[in-house]
Amino acid sequence: MADRRGLTVIEVLVTVALFWAVVLLAAPALGSFLSRLEFRTAVRGVMSGLSAARSHAICGCEPVRAEVAGNRLLLSRDRGEGWRVFRGFDLGKKVTVKANGRPVFSPLGGAAPLCTVTLRDGRHACRVVVSLYGRIKAYGDP
Repeated sequence: MADRRGLTVIEVLVTVALFWAVVLLAAPALGSFLSRLEFRTAVRGVMSGLSAARSHAICGCEPVRAEVAGNRLLLSRDRGEGWRVFRGFDLGKKVTVKANGRPVFSPLGGAAPLCTVTLRDGRHACRVVVSLYGRIKAYGDP
């Protein structure tokens, strides 16, 4: 008997064909998963950016403003020269982000004016609300 090591060409072709069949069947689910993952990352970016603004205001004893510009959340502080951006959060390219105001967090932790940041993509929508007390909460489909 001959000692057989390795694979035949037929075995390799069958394995490759099965691999591609599984990939083609899983592709739509993978696209949906990646879309939802990017949306959740954008929501977390808004939440963490607003939390960082509140934290900087409390720790630095100075007002910090948060504003949405394009698909970025920018944090600014005023040290007598006007509002200067000191930190930014990228929110992704496929998610549309809109805000109805630019909340300013005070050194006491409150925020004025009330603000709602709305995030949307083709399938998902979420609202992140900043209260007068500086609390940040997400509503919808994060």
